[in-house]
Amino acid sequence: MEPSQPANEQLRWTVTAQATPAAPGTATVSIIARNPMTPELAFDMIVDWHAGAEAPDVEGRALVILSLLVRELAAECERVAGERFDEG
Repeated sequence: MEPSQPANEQLRWTVTAQATPAAPGTATVSIIARNPMTPELAFDMIVDWHAGAEAPDVEGRALVILSLLVRELAAECERVAGERFDEG
């Protein structure tokens, strides 16, 4: 098995998430992502905060949701970019 290639440092992200209680049963999760090419991307998400859940659980759920949304956005960006390149 070949050793994996080190990640391109320009693409390596640092991500933080902080849950704050909002309306009853919900939380606002603030997510900040940074890398050398992008000084800051910030997202605020409203997510469910079920009774008994702790902040790390809520933050983790928000991060998973965001990762799924970003994958879909990336796929759509690639599709649209391909159409533009084909046109041009």
